[in-house]
Amino acid sequence: MNRLSGALAVVLLGLAIGCSDPTNTPARVSPHDAINVYLYQKPKRFSPLDPPSGPDQQVMTLIFDNLLAVDDSYTFVPRLAERWEVAEDRITFHLRQGLKWSDGTPFTSRDVLFTYKLLADAESGSALAGRLAGAAFEAPDDTTFVIRPARPNVGFLSLVARPYAFILPEHVLGREPVDRIASSAFFNHPTVGLGPYTFVSYRTDQYVELAANPHYRKPVSIARIFLKPISSDVATAQLGTGEMDLAQISPTDLRTVAAFKGVTVAARPSPGFIRMAADLSDKRFADPRIRRAMLHAIDRKALVAQLLAGRGRVQNSSFVTPWALPGTLEEYAYDPARARSLLAEAGWNPAEKVTLSWIPGQRDRDAAATVVQSALGAAGMTVELKQVQAAELLESYEKRTFDLALYGGGSYAADPSSSATTINCAAFYPTGSNVSNYCDPSLDTLTAQADALTDREQRAKLYQEAARRDNAQVPYLWLYNPDTLWATSSRLRGFKPSGDFTTGFWNADEWTVAG
Repeated sequence: MNRLSGALAVVLLGLAIGCSDPTNTPARVSPHDAINVYLYQKPKRFSPLDPPSGPDQQVMTLIFDNLLAVDDSYTFVPRLAERWEVAEDRITFHLRQGLKWSDGTPFTSRDVLFTYKLLADAESGSALAGRLAGAAFEAPDDTTFVIRPARPNVGFLSLVARPYAFILPEHVLGREPVDRIASSAFFNHPTVGLGPYTFVSYRTDQYVELAANPHYRKPVSIARIFLKPISSDVATAQLGTGEMDLAQISPTDLRTVAAFKGVTVAARPSPGFIRMAADLSDKRFADPRIRRAMLHAIDRKALVAQLLAGRGRVQNSSFVTPWALPGTLEEYAYDPARARSLLAEAGWNPAEKVTLSWIPGQRDRDAAATVVQSALGAAGMTVELKQVQAAELLESYEKRTFDLALYGGGSYAADPSSSATTINCAAFYPTGSNVSNYCDPSLDTLTAQADALTDREQRAKLYQEAARRDNAQVPYLWLYNPDTLWATSSRLRGFKPSGDFTTGFWNADEWTVAG
């Protein structure tokens, strides 16, 4: 057994111990009209204005709705808009007619116009302001909404599709001052929505309770959903006891879960990936040789083989869309000697201490943090681990108080435009999703040129060149792209697995409970 294999074995053994939590008891629900669903982290609050946070978005996909979504095949599908047309200078959405908010108020294009103006206004604190900067919005009638992007951008749909740009009720929030709306109490207790469920309560560290929306556009079969923010080990144990109806599971638990009676497992490739962001506003990480060294120091193939039981792939670019990737990229193979050499060339001080922050609770990420610490230490970089909660991690992004942050997700498969927002100079966190604060104007020019074209082959050539530059500069420390594994109880019917865990509830309005 090599050093990495031994380290992983110890880590996984430690994480497997103590897989029950007596402080987080399951909600008392009728088995005939409610289900329990796993939330992979604790939610903070439920605001489309906030920087994206996976568990918050998971809840919002059930209580709010969008103009369009991405389905389990990474194809755009209608939601509030029943159809749309994309032209060079505009996108026209034709909205469903006769829809109502959960309080019975009619839904119109005015709600969409209100929402998009709010999301595009930096004064509102919107994290989407960077994506929507310079765009113009129109509502020529009650069932039509028009977006005029600041520049031609055929990939614009990927920037606003679910789980982003949830539509908000103008009749509830329209009188809130724009510069204070981000702190509205509504986002702690969102009383009105357009999704299949309505918000009931959030019992911190226990569950989020949702009830079927009586005004949804079609009947909703399941009366109550309880979303439980627990660790993956606890969720797996509760699948076995029948207390959990839907959960993401760790690949290392696949054999165990497959043996559970009445539990079905389905897998989908992820449209996102697990990565580490280095704070590139910190001069210690400014030299790309430092970032290349860190990739060479980590045996990422072993991470996939052992943490994911082979259910995933090593990632070598910020882009995921297959046609946007060239045939070959630098693979940054595991090479500790090369890592040490690059660090020395770049003048890295071995006495420097670096903190790696992450949100605990998911087995592969918990183990990856420990393995990364060991691997970077062997290359001459002293790393201290720091477990944080979502709010603390997001705050560290904004205040630039982190060194390295391990996190994952993203819905980048439908179009490469969505990946470009993670490396764009104008998309620094929190007004965009560029957590590392990476900036290369020439890379921005390439992606802008690509998005101004409608021909797929021409776009592909430009994006593949962008992927090569991205690969060479290492704006993020890419680790792996995991398969997303969903386990469902025999009670839950109609669930269609998605590789994106933040949009895994995309067809919740079709779910039913077996009698």
